[in-house]
Amino acid sequence: MNQKELSRINKIGWNQAAYQAWVNRHGSPSNYSRLLKENPEQTVSHYLKYMGDVKGKKIINLLGSKGNKAVSLALLGACVTVVDISEGNRQYATEVAERAGVSLNYIVSDVLNIPPREKLGDYDFVLLELGVLHYFIDLDPLFELVFKLLKPGGKLILRDYHPFVSKLINVEDNKMVANGNYFEEEVKEVEVAYSSLLSEKERDKLQKNSIRKWGIGEIVTAVISAGLTMESLKEEAGIRWAFPQNSPENIEHNIPGLFTILAKR
Repeated sequence: MNQKELSRINKIGWNQAAYQAWVNRHGSPSNYSRLLKENPEQTVSHYLKYMGDVKGKKIINLLGSKGNKAVSLALLGACVTVVDISEGNRQYATEVAERAGVSLNYIVSDVLNIPPREKLGDYDFVLLELGVLHYFIDLDPLFELVFKLLKPGGKLILRDYHPFVSKLINVEDNKMVANGNYFEEEVKEVEVAYSSLLSEKERDKLQKNSIRKWGIGEIVTAVISAGLTMESLKEEAGIRWAFPQNSPENIEHNIPGLFTILAKR
């Protein structure tokens, strides 16, 4: 499978019922905008540690989904662009932004095929976060794009699920079991990420997505190969996103669940 086919499949997956899923998860755009306005720092607190004061900064959020990070950054004074393949995501994000009293430049596009008319570039920060890398069959074009989008001295902030968990670990009979293949390179069919937010009837109608999971070494190598300078790689404990609610309590602190890469152009 090539990137064009992978993107075609995932575009279908993300253009089915995303808007309704976010309404189910966060409430109406009006309600969610009020929540974000009350404390915009909360939603992006992890990223502000790397960004500092974002007032007046140019930020582009690739695969920015429902736009909650983008709206929060805009509320803090940043000029924010989002690129995402889903029209439903765009609709929810822009309605939230409008009701919050901020503007977003939301581009509905495959990230690797952004129309030239958009004339993107000269960004202080490129943000990629949580469940994004697995939509690429080759990471080199993605990070080459990141390099082009950043101004000299600009920074990439990449936070994603740790491959140790996403590729290797499962919970069976309330025990943590390493029964995956960390070095697997195959593309796999999975449920659309927002499917759990829909009713069973709605879930049954959804076409699935296809993903390719990456190892830490592959990710770091692609970042460096694009010409970016690694500044830090931080791993975080916390894997409740991966396991059922009745998982053993001590799992939360024993293994990495997330990682964040900071890299500079």
